[in-house]
Amino acid sequence: MPPGFRPLASAVAAAHVVDQITLAALPLVLTAAGASARTIGLVVAAQSAGWLIVSLPAGVLADRFSRRSLMLCGAALLFAGALIGGWGTANPYVLALSGFLVSAGVVLQVLSVFAQLPGIAVGHDLARANATLEFARASAALLAPLGVAAALANGKPWLVFAFAIVAACLAFAASWRVPAAPPSTAPRVGMLAAIAEGARFVRDEPVLRAIALCAIAWNAAFFALTAVLAPFAIREVGLGVADVGWGWSIYGVGLLLGALVAPTALRTVSVGVLFVLGPASSACGAVLLAWFTPSLGWGPMAVGLFLIGFGPMIWLVLQTSVRQQLTPPHLLGRVGATITTAIYGVRPIGALLAGLVAAAAGPVVAVWLAAGLFVLSLLAIAASPAPRLRAMPQRAT
Repeated sequence: MPPGFRPLASAVAAAHVVDQITLAALPLVLTAAGASARTIGLVVAAQSAGWLIVSLPAGVLADRFSRRSLMLCGAALLFAGALIGGWGTANPYVLALSGFLVSAGVVLQVLSVFAQLPGIAVGHDLARANATLEFARASAALLAPLGVAAALANGKPWLVFAFAIVAACLAFAASWRVPAAPPSTAPRVGMLAAIAEGARFVRDEPVLRAIALCAIAWNAAFFALTAVLAPFAIREVGLGVADVGWGWSIYGVGLLLGALVAPTALRTVSVGVLFVLGPASSACGAVLLAWFTPSLGWGPMAVGLFLIGFGPMIWLVLQTSVRQQLTPPHLLGRVGATITTAIYGVRPIGALLAGLVAAAAGPVVAVWLAAGLFVLSLLAIAASPAPRLRAMPQRAT
């Protein structure tokens, strides 16, 4: 790995641990305390709101100020969120604040690292670095819920937040080791004008625009599927709750394997082919779920969820690296924030739409809706210049 990468990777990995622990803990802690589904939903929404609200201004800050300082601020927010969560383990308002602070801290960490990485890695090294970061995120997403469940099953909710506090401290220590770099010398404009400049760049650059449209459709599809998979599998297919849990574990295995394979794939396969592979893998997986699961049961669901994890993880590493190559250094934070905000804005829409369709026409139709959205994400990238790329684009200046 290139020099200077280790502290960045350590910081963002620890940040993802805090985020995934909190994401898994909030609904479980509130359920154990007897909170209603509405209350739990609002608390989880508060955590998601951190990404949606903080991303755009954080992108501007990442382009203007010391990114190391921004990472330290993010780690401090992670620590505060974990500490507040441990203090108010049965109060939904306190937990909502905890979740919001944690997600805001992760935003600052992730956008800062995204903006710094092209300065220390290029070409295949950049892809390897992004794959390493995604592998850390996927590992946290797979393992954190297991640790949370074990702690709560033993009646020790405080232990959950104790782990989160330790991880936040590790994120702060790693951020402290990041070499200081001078802030950008680009001319400064107002906050709204700076945000608009990043959005215009994404709109006007054909490959970035296609990446954004594909990611928006994909995330709407994934959260639509997330919202209806359990009722579909249990009520329509006759599977048990444990089967659904195992299915999502297979999805996590797909994520991990995709992150491991991505650097090799980017060295040996055309960039254009990989751009199509991820959305095509998702579309095939979703159709497999919708078409074959009712008749064949658990097997097609497991294969479908694996495909929804594996191909898109390779695509995620690829598109992150391409975005970093195509974006001028002084716009990296804002371009990353623009796409992040669009993605997090559409997620609740996808879940809500699938819930309404499931209520009106049944879970099978809702799963087909998710499959259609996955196909739409494939069409968004296939109709763009991205499939014609043979290699990683040259670094923008």
